[in-house]
Amino acid sequence: MKAFLLGCVAAMVIAIAGMVVLNRVQEPVAQAFATTGVRL
Repeated sequence: MKAFLLGCVAAMVIAIAGMVVLNRVQEPVAQAFATTGVRL
């Protein structure tokens, strides 16, 4: 039971860390596709 709980906590920590990293790396759509030929 202890190993299962540790696994659940580890999965949650990894998911939260991934969410934080992806939110910092990704650009908003207006910046990512801002070229002369694109209208948003």
